Amino acid sequence: MQILSQRFRPSIIKYTTSLADSITKVQAACPTADVSVQTELLTKTSSLLASAQKALTTLEAAVAEADTKEEGKEQALFFREVVFADMEALRAPIDELEMIVDKTFWPVPTYGDLLFEV
Repeated sequence: MQILSQRFRPSIIKYTTSLADSITKVQAACPTADVSVQTELLTKTSSLLASAQKALTTLEAAVAEADTKEEGKEQALFFREVVFADMEALRAPIDELEMIVDKTFWPVPTYGDLLFEV
């Protein structure tokens, strides 16, 4: 969970900032320029980051609740039924962001890097 807070979130924020800067600079240089692509990317990236943050909050609460369960079967079932589902919910927006965020901003090797460049 720390990897989202310490690596992904800051990198995604840097990317969204660069998109916002791009929009501002292009519009300043040429007010009639079409910045719809940058705007769409900024909106989608920001939305996915918000979804990831919400999913992280849910996951953290589930992990805290799991810690209150009796060790053994009860805790294992809770992890299987609740925590793993919350992990998947967090992974979904991050996987989508991986396809959008420029490689220079992405904090870890992408699946493509692992498959084709290792």
